[in-house]
Amino acid sequence: MDAEIQTTWGVRSFGSAWTTSRVHRSRSTCEKIETGERNSKKVFGNLDAGGVRKKYRVMENVAALYPITELSKLLGVSRSGYYRYLAQKEWDRDGELKQQIQTIYDERKGIYGYRRIQAELLRQYGKVVNHKKVLRLMQILGLKAIIRGKRAYRSTYRAAESDGRVAENLLKRDFTAEKPNQKWVTDVTQFRVGDQRIFLSAIKDLFHNEIVAHHVSLHNDNVLVLET
Repeated sequence: MDAEIQTTWGVRSFGSAWTTSRVHRSRSTCEKIETGERNSKKVFGNLDAGGVRKKYRVMENVAALYPITELSKLLGVSRSGYYRYLAQKEWDRDGELKQQIQTIYDERKGIYGYRRIQAELLRQYGKVVNHKKVLRLMQILGLKAIIRGKRAYRSTYRAAESDGRVAENLLKRDFTAEKPNQKWVTDVTQFRVGDQRIFLSAIKDLFHNEIVAHHVSLHNDNVLVLET
């Protein structure tokens, strides 16, 4: 119990209802509440000096022993006001956490959702926070992950074709030749030798299917093709 509140209740007793010893809920609770009502003026002088928040703090400390409705009547405050006080305390308690969530969200340009922010809270601040709480606080702050649109798919072949890197198809799948050196075809094949990859570029004459030229390189690039 708050030290200031302990002092208040110790000096101006509510009678047997307001002792610091544990009181079980029982039929005598109502009688003790009534006794407190008769002596409430003795206490209200001190509580009024601290304002309504001081009364809420008193209610919070003894809420486990007495009904909130009776405590509200006794102290002259509203139940709704007391519950707003509790909600505000919850808001203030999460103030630092909300600021850290906001910082992570801003650092990541708004693309992080609640699960990735949960992981960042642990990594950056060493805080273990339930993912549902992170989601709830993000909703309170109005933070929502930005969904990046899918990039339009464009195949390598189509891209090469559009800028002239793909040659015209002259063979049209006719792989026969009537004389030597009429039709040549080329290809690059990859081999693995131990832990090393090598590339073989070869040119074949379709008339007799013989390799007329070849070149080997450690790199599959334009130099390999031109050297062939």
